[in-house]
Amino acid sequence: MIRINLLPQAKRQVASSGGSLGNQSWYVGYVVAAGLTLITLGVVYMVFKGRLDEQVAANEALQTEIANLRERSRRLEEVKAQLQRSIDLETVVGELSARRAGPLRVFMEVSSVLSSDGGPTMRPGRLEELRQQNPLAGFNPSWDVRRLWVKSMDEGSNREVVIKGSARTNEDIAEFMRRLSLSEYFTDIVLVKTTTERSNDTVVYEIKCKVVY
Repeated sequence: MIRINLLPQAKRQVASSGGSLGNQSWYVGYVVAAGLTLITLGVVYMVFKGRLDEQVAANEALQTEIANLRERSRRLEEVKAQLQRSIDLETVVGELSARRAGPLRVFMEVSSVLSSDGGPTMRPGRLEELRQQNPLAGFNPSWDVRRLWVKSMDEGSNREVVIKGSARTNEDIAEFMRRLSLSEYFTDIVLVKTTTERSNDTVVYEIKCKVVY
């Protein structure tokens, strides 16, 4: 009778089955760990991607605002430049108008100063203020204006005017200068020189002053 011992083989089968189960457990653990890692990385990626998208959107909004500010600043500079050009033009026009009307006003003022019923142009109350300080201030309304002649008036730079003419006496020249000094259109009146003309018994004068207009 033949006997077969099956016990060792059964042990080997059990051992082999146990090893396979151990390997399968390690494989399952790796897969689970890898899956959890991928899930974690995915969550982290989504979180950072969301933050990055928000930052990109904020940067784009900031760039748009900067562009708008630059556009408004450019328009403001254009408006300021236009305003400055208007101011410059107004200044030029004003100067040209003054140059055109100014000499005419000066001649009219000299004509009024040398009129028998006229006198220097003064603001209201100016003569009274001067006479309170000096009772002799003012001009002589009875002066005979025919005693003085103006032959020329030449305006140079800085609105300086040279008046040349002749008069009967030095007192007539003094009265003329007194009237000019009271006028609102003349300042810094200076008698440059006088010369006596023996041939016609007159005094030739030269006066420098500045005109205001």
